[in-house]
Amino acid sequence: MDNDIVEAMKCIDSHELKNDIIQWYLEGPPDDLGFMWCPYDTPAKKYMQQLVSSMGYDSSAYGVMHRNIQVAVRNRETEIKSK
Repeated sequence: MDNDIVEAMKCIDSHELKNDIIQWYLEGPPDDLGFMWCPYDTPAKKYMQQLVSSMGYDSSAYGVMHRNIQVAVRNRETEIKSK
């Protein structure tokens, strides 16, 4: 999974919707829905839905992968802001 997180971060960084994707992970999905059931109603969300699915994550692993990406995004943004 670690390699997939690195790959996902590279995909985010090179995507034209990078800022929208990062903002979504900083905010996170609604607490009552989580990543499994939240609406994928923007191009950025749809891109990440397709990316995580294409990596072979489904069922509960799908939500776990999104959470791991969220942690990586949040950690990096915190590090950037602290400089």
